[in-house]
Amino acid sequence: TATGSGKSASFAIPILVHQELSRNPTAYPRFRCRKLPVGIVVTPTNGLAANIVSGLKDFGINGLAYTHETLTETRKAGRSIAEEISSCAIWQVICVDPEHLRGLEWRRISASDTFRDNIIYACAGECHLILQWGRSFRPCFKHIGAFFRGRLPSTLAVIGLSATLPPGPSTVSFLRWQDQWAEVWLE
Repeated sequence: TATGSGKSASFAIPILVHQELSRNPTAYPRFRCRKLPVGIVVTPTNGLAANIVSGLKDFGINGLAYTHETLTETRKAGRSIAEEISSCAIWQVICVDPEHLRGLEWRRISASDTFRDNIIYACAGECHLILQWGRSFRPCFKHIGAFFRGRLPSTLAVIGLSATLPPGPSTVSFLRWQDQWAEVWLE
């Protein structure tokens, strides 16, 4: 669907489901509940990250736009953003650009047992840009799938969202989706 049509709600729904599971574990005995559910959304721009974080408030979900400005603010305050994210206690959705995923802080975050136990999804927002920008303009885009599949639990839901995604196997390969269902969703 077109930009601005509410796809961002898809970031909130998995968190809300796990919060419900946590409140009523006996009602859903077969589902593995994460007590502190968290998701990652890789965004191409700070503006999109800010819009997602703002929209999540409508669902009662705390989001963080992991930007240079946010990092500067937390460092000035003497806080460790990597520890805060790893605790899964403050924010349920972290919006981050692909360049930051390659940094030392994200190595620490993605290695944290608490974070790994609670992360429920990783999403490439505007995933059509992986192909368009990953070749030369912003090469870190082509490493999003490698981060998702190499640094995060293998059981993690990996999502790609776009209003203008071209169909075909090239998008699947950039996201490192290996199963047959990826092709169905993209074609």
